[in-house]
Amino acid sequence: MTRLKTQLVKPDVRVTPRAFGGLLTGLEAGPVLSWGLLDVVSLRLAPGADPSKREQFATPEEHLKLVEVPTYGTVVLRNTSTDDRLLVPMHVGFFQPGAQNHATSRALVLEAGETLQVKDCFCIQAAQGGLLKEAQQRFLMLPLGLRHAALAKRHTEGYSRLWGEIDGFTRQHGFATGGHLERFLRPTFGRLLPLRHAIETIDGQVGAAYFVAGRLAGVEVAPHEGYWQELSPILAMYCYGPAALLAERRGHERVSEPLDLDGLTDLDDLADRLRDVRVRESNVRADIVQELATLFFDQQVDEDRHGLRVVTLGYNPWVGQAIRDGRQIVYASVFRDVVAQLGRDGKGSPEAK
Repeated sequence: MTRLKTQLVKPDVRVTPRAFGGLLTGLEAGPVLSWGLLDVVSLRLAPGADPSKREQFATPEEHLKLVEVPTYGTVVLRNTSTDDRLLVPMHVGFFQPGAQNHATSRALVLEAGETLQVKDCFCIQAAQGGLLKEAQQRFLMLPLGLRHAALAKRHTEGYSRLWGEIDGFTRQHGFATGGHLERFLRPTFGRLLPLRHAIETIDGQVGAAYFVAGRLAGVEVAPHEGYWQELSPILAMYCYGPAALLAERRGHERVSEPLDLDGLTDLDDLADRLRDVRVRESNVRADIVQELATLFFDQQVDEDRHGLRVVTLGYNPWVGQAIRDGRQIVYASVFRDVVAQLGRDGKGSPEAK
């Protein structure tokens, strides 16, 4: 049985703040947390960044309500906030035992109090009977290995159009086949659940960069700290955690700088050397994130709603979406299927380097 091995890099390891440009303008790198093959670089607002536009958004856990599923592939969502707009993160899913599970194909914007019917969603459970009506939803996020295909299928209809990809995903993890994402989630839930608490947030955090087996797999940015506190555990458990499990299943190991023990004098010396290694590793990861942030992404306007612009991003193999308020990015999700690039034998393929 594949089990993630704990290796926490505590937030009290001080690193030199690294301000980013491009896609992540106004943000800086904070501490790193690690769990098995998953390393998470925290992102927070840089000193001097104006938070005013970012703070005026409702949080999804409190205000995003799944009203009903009138037909397979269509969901009705409501923003219960009477004051603020709500950004619905791309590929968020609604998991309800005994009912049909659905996930969105793209990021959405809901005005305060708005009820929106979304017709390009996915059924992620091929044969479970029943439709959700006034459900007490339970959020999930599509796993990283499914998100590229999900984004490519936005603005199209057909509730079963992700079943083939789900079938391939469950096969990769060694579970029963078919278009049932739950066949992966149920047997692995016990191994993914610790990520909900292990990848803890820090004060002021609004996003994170996720590394799997030393390779940058994705960057996620929320409008503000309260929103991120709700989104972070869902991303760790359901999106990037499964990628770390698959990388371990395929024989990949955590990439870490060797610790030089020559001339070691005492435990304090060991602690200092370990801290220095962690700081250098954090700086290297920040450099990699900066390279991604400053890529010249192809940008296609997906939708203009309620004064915000949803943009689809692409720079092979990276894809994703961002939501802009004028020139400021208030939400972003950019990712690649890094495990597929790493290969199956514990060695990275050339395009992954």
